[in-house]
Amino acid sequence: MSKAFGNTITYLRKEKGITQKQASEDLKISQALLSHYEKGIRECSLDFVIKAADYYGVSCDYILGVSAQRNPGEMEETAEKQENKVMLENLNRRVIVNTVDFIFRILMEINDREITKASSEMMMSNLYSLIRILYKNNSDNDEDFFQKAPYSYASRNNSLFEDRKAKLMESIIEYSKSRSKEKVDLSYKIISEKYSDLAPSVLNLIHNTEKLMK
Repeated sequence: MSKAFGNTITYLRKEKGITQKQASEDLKISQALLSHYEKGIRECSLDFVIKAADYYGVSCDYILGVSAQRNPGEMEETAEKQENKVMLENLNRRVIVNTVDFIFRILMEINDREITKASSEMMMSNLYSLIRILYKNNSDNDEDFFQKAPYSYASRNNSLFEDRKAKLMESIIEYSKSRSKEKVDLSYKIISEKYSDLAPSVLNLIHNTEKLMK
């Protein structure tokens, strides 16, 4: 999405005859962040897509490169909410899937069995917990589907996660001290260039997750 989106918002800004500085002020973001969006270095949030589409007077589909029709006309409020919901789901799915792909690429480069095992089991633990919670959306869903009882799985899974987290930290520290193992260099610049296909999603996840932290 990033390249097509970046090209489109750059074109629309220039078409409007305004500078990047003016557009960033109007959109309530920094000029540096807008520059990253326009260059496809960072993947923006759904809120910004909607804000940018409204600012330039085009549809969200057009600004994302999904449709060549700039303004399909007024939409029913319910239809617009549904469109935004689908867009958010697709954006979040892409961010999560790409970030997991990025993690496994780093693990492949590290090439350490214990680090890979602990990292994988940490992710599995988190996903298991999410599945258990979502499973409760319907009280008629049979809990016998799971082997661990509803009243005990949470504490056991939390213990599993913390145990694997501790093992991962221990393995990473040992790995970092080893002189015989080649280390994986990581920085904003390296991630953006070496993993350019995944970088926008990774940076988006980091940025949005840190915003959620209190």
